[in-house]
Amino acid sequence: KRGAWVAGVIFNDPPPPPPDIIPEIEADDALMEAKGLTIRQRLKQHASDQDCASCHARIDPMGFALEGFDPIGRWRERYSSGLPIDASGRLFGKETFTDIEGFKDAVLDHPGIFMRAFSEHLLSYALGRALTLNDKPAVDLIAQRVLAERGRFSTVVTEIVKSLPFRHKTGQQQKP
Repeated sequence: KRGAWVAGVIFNDPPPPPPDIIPEIEADDALMEAKGLTIRQRLKQHASDQDCASCHARIDPMGFALEGFDPIGRWRERYSSGLPIDASGRLFGKETFTDIEGFKDAVLDHPGIFMRAFSEHLLSYALGRALTLNDKPAVDLIAQRVLAERGRFSTVVTEIVKSLPFRHKTGQQQKP
């Protein structure tokens, strides 16, 4: 769930819902650990199913980066069973990392991906609606200008307010 959360909330690229025929992965760390499995090992078994493999290859590394945090956010180096945490992975199919610091560095090596996602989230919020394909040119321009200003928050807000979708809101219901 952590990887799907990062993909959807941080990078605004949520995975599609899993097929109905695929059983849910055990969410209880203690049950998995009692079987001698880490979440990485369990997800590897799960992703061996062809219906699951492509999405898990993309989202699992993002979740692995956060494995050093337990379910309530406390830092841990090992699971309660004593099994070691392996927080390594490959982000965007390119950047490898070994821990949360490396994950952060990998994200910072691709500022355009994060800034675009952040701009999409904020524009959607400002418009009070989900974005459509018609909003893509505005998002492209906002993200380009924000990157030119090294990711300044004030630039995101300014560019959203100046954007065509914000200045010419459409699709709003008129009340009689």
